Amino acid sequence: MSAARAYRRTGAAECFVTVVRLCAPLLVALPLAAQNPPPSQDSVGRLWAPSMLQERAPTSARDDDSLVQALEHKIRCTCGCNLDVFTCRTTDFTCATSPAMHRLVLARLDSGKTPDQVIASFVTQYGESVLMQPPKKGFDLLAYVMPFVGLVIGLGIVGALMRRWIRSRPVESPPQPGVPEPHASSEDQERLKRELEKFGA
Repeated sequence: MSAARAYRRTGAAECFVTVVRLCAPLLVALPLAAQNPPPSQDSVGRLWAPSMLQERAPTSARDDDSLVQALEHKIRCTCGCNLDVFTCRTTDFTCATSPAMHRLVLARLDSGKTPDQVIASFVTQYGESVLMQPPKKGFDLLAYVMPFVGLVIGLGIVGALMRRWIRSRPVESPPQPGVPEPHASSEDQERLKRELEKFGA
């Protein structure tokens, strides 16, 4: 058997082994996929999984009242999504925390509390981290002031560096008319001529 024929057989065997290695995970996954069918689809073909949705009561006009919305936009949902309560409860239907916090807002308003008292009761219960924006007082005031202070300081530093850079650049004076350009001395010309003759020869 020639070397070329042996090389072709070896290459074909390596190719077959590579194909088997790539297809093996698919062969294992197919039976598993048959055991776990995909989620069902609704009438327009969108996938949905009813087990993921929370059972919720139908919303009423009071649920979307402007006062309720304004309050819930100021309170952070504690489920970890980092959204306000209103946005979380109207967009994430798998969250069980935001509907509970919504019911707390409604209950506290029904008990006669003012909007500020409702916010204060959430701060008492969860701490200031429940607020979407830190209060504009005390140490938290720095969160509102520092970006502008940092911007002014940054612009000052950039301006000072630009001024220093412009001053440190040498100013090139334009050539004066009537002043001849400096010429090489006769010794330099002779040396240049000798060097050029070396390369030309």
